[in-house]
Amino acid sequence: MPHVIVRRTTLSGRSLLGPAVAGLALGAAVGFVLGEVLGPRAERGIGSRRGRSTPAAARSMAELVEDALAALAEDAELAPLGLEVIPVSRQVVELHGWVGSRAVRTRAARVVAARVGTDSVTNRLLVRGEDDALAPALDILSA
Repeated sequence: MPHVIVRRTTLSGRSLLGPAVAGLALGAAVGFVLGEVLGPRAERGIGSRRGRSTPAAARSMAELVEDALAALAEDAELAPLGLEVIPVSRQVVELHGWVGSRAVRTRAARVVAARVGTDSVTNRLLVRGEDDALAPALDILSA
């Protein structure tokens, strides 16, 4: 039976440092490239970007408002309400107007947010029968 000589080699922290740093750098570079290529699509899934071409931060205020109005116009329940979209900044729009229920109020904000970006919508819609009931009471208090 032949003799086999086994050498044990121990790896030191210094010998592992170079490959570890190279692996981290390569991983960061690949992650950056994939984020740039797939990032906007991966944000909410490729199929949910209906009409959105660029993120909210990269669009002008006019484009943001156009996208929000288009989203409202495409929804059969929201289109006839004549809701107003007001630009606040390059990343934020506000919804103004009156709706018939809290569910419609929430739906409008979700429809617009799906088009312009989740952090880009401030919902200032008022619900008929709830918010208008407070108006006379507020007038009495301010007099």
